Amino acid sequence: MKLNVMIRTLHPRNLFRISRAARGEVQNIFLQLSDQGVTGWGEASPNAFYDETARNVVSLLNDAASFAEGLNIETVADIEEAWAESWRWFAPSRAAQCAFDLALWDWLARKRGKTVCELALGAPPHPVRTFCTIGISDELELQRKTGELNGFPLIKLKSDALADLAPVAYVARKTGAKLAVDANCAWGEVNLREVSRELAQLGVLFIEQPLPPADDGLMPGCLAASVLPIMADESCVTREDVERLPGRFSGFNLKLVKCGGLTPALAMAKRGRELGLTPMVGCMLESSLLIAAGIVAAQQTDYADLDGAWLLGDDPFAGLTLNQGILRPDLRPGFGVEPER
Repeated sequence: MKLNVMIRTLHPRNLFRISRAARGEVQNIFLQLSDQGVTGWGEASPNAFYDETARNVVSLLNDAASFAEGLNIETVADIEEAWAESWRWFAPSRAAQCAFDLALWDWLARKRGKTVCELALGAPPHPVRTFCTIGISDELELQRKTGELNGFPLIKLKSDALADLAPVAYVARKTGAKLAVDANCAWGEVNLREVSRELAQLGVLFIEQPLPPADDGLMPGCLAASVLPIMADESCVTREDVERLPGRFSGFNLKLVKCGGLTPALAMAKRGRELGLTPMVGCMLESSLLIAAGIVAAQQTDYADLDGAWLLGDDPFAGLTLNQGILRPDLRPGFGVEPER
């Protein structure tokens, strides 16, 4: 397989920047794997929280060119084996591993004339209801964002150390949507029993990541105090982390770019269910390519938070549609998306 790597700068729509302090752009990496006249596409959205940079991901992918050239991918088992072997090339970058893994899935599915979902799960993908995110906003921004999300069934609100419930109450009153609140590791000084009770009365489904991963030892008490389920995000990165979640969290938000691709994401969702946990698939700021891969994982999860491409002003891939909070995948071979010309 021949490997080609490129960086693309993507820009969020101004209205839906996750926070006023957030950068106005991200650099995502796109990977092509070509063989036998077929090209598969992969993507990575490096995140500084996990010490990932676009430059490092590109370097690691280029260094793996000889590994890619020696691969013979004929089955799903071959992809799984290649994923495991690839870690010696990509460590410690799960983002690089993600781009490579997705390109293998896309390539094999295109070669066979199937969707990736059919290849992985034996059936074409069904539409997915997704949360759409409102970042921390001033009053005017909140009004404008809430207006654009009117009619959407699921909305997630970002929170900070203040745990201000007024935006949650406003969105609940204006939309009637089911809500989730992402605390972004900032609720160390919050009375979780009291806040969770108030949030439950506003129709909130769950709280996400109230404390930083370093404080996971405190989570059994938090979980016992909360009247709402608590989902892990930063506290669940890889398959190994899932084993540590029971008794600390009710479920987890898996992201393909932080766990290393679709291959581990499917395994994490399966193992989570076996442990009685609630899996959800999430995203960063990503093109429709990575979101389409997330849709495959979402066939096996209870919730999806896959609005990353909708938040972009310049999505470089086409094929997905998001209408009133419903993601509808294209049923063309592979992930069903193609580069914009």
